[in-house]
Amino acid sequence: MSSPQPPSVPYEFWAPADDWRPGHVMLAANVDFIPSAPPRTAPVIRVDGLWGEHEWTLYPQPYHDKFPYLPWIPLPPRNSLCNVLRCAVDKTMWRPHPSKTNTHLVRPDVLDDIRGGLKAAKAVVAIPFHEIITSPSPSFSSVQHPQQAYIRAFEAVDRLEREFEAWRDFVEVFRNVQRSLIELFAFADWWAEVNSKSGPSFRAPTRGAIFNDANLYASHVYRSLASFLLIPSTTYSLDPQKQVELSPRSLSKSEPMAPDPLRHSLPHWYYPPDVEDIADFETAARDMPVAWTSSTQLKATSDAWTKWRIGTTMRV
Repeated sequence: MSSPQPPSVPYEFWAPADDWRPGHVMLAANVDFIPSAPPRTAPVIRVDGLWGEHEWTLYPQPYHDKFPYLPWIPLPPRNSLCNVLRCAVDKTMWRPHPSKTNTHLVRPDVLDDIRGGLKAAKAVVAIPFHEIITSPSPSFSSVQHPQQAYIRAFEAVDRLEREFEAWRDFVEVFRNVQRSLIELFAFADWWAEVNSKSGPSFRAPTRGAIFNDANLYASHVYRSLASFLLIPSTTYSLDPQKQVELSPRSLSKSEPMAPDPLRHSLPHWYYPPDVEDIADFETAARDMPVAWTSSTQLKATSDAWTKWRIGTTMRV
């Protein structure tokens, strides 16, 4: 048997990835760390409205060939200049209802910012939505444009314009507006770049994706996107000087939100989904049919997790 050869793909560092998949390593480029696998526990909504270690807008997910734009999702800025897509949710964003007790309304200026984000998203996806539907190019034939995110964005903004009794409901609605807008802007950025005749431009850090195809991984590295390649440990002879440990998932650190089922009154899509396979989590969270999960890009990535079930009674 021949010895493993040096990698034919670029990488900045690598880590043993047995908790992702036994006997595998993960290579990475355009990132600061390689995250550990998501915990095998039910995801819970945190007090900041995010889903902790399972937040799909923060952590890389297995690559979907029907949703190639998701790696373009930007990470939150590291400075205080946070826009409406990534700003934290706090109680200065609402005000007491003028005539009802224990009831609040969203502040007009906050609503204006959200409406402005929705208007901008609507504008930037209008042409790409039309073009990807009518494009004769076979390279786009399998791509599903984010129509569900578009619908959800309008529904969630409409809900923000009405009154709230429970703080947690406001937090969950606001975060889902952000998730939908983030997806729409990522789609617009992806479409603009893949149709550009110029080379990849410098970009802010992205969420990226996890690949098990070296060519797909390399093409995303070239575009300066966060890229992770999960492969058997015997594939390449890797540089020991580039070896690192997997990093804990610490981008969403807040405590779980206390359960309050009597005041829990939103549609199901505001909450973490129930899935049989963690590889389907992002797809289900975006309310897409899990049958669209790629057999080569997703199922192979998650063999070690196939028996993990997210419970439906712990979504708090």
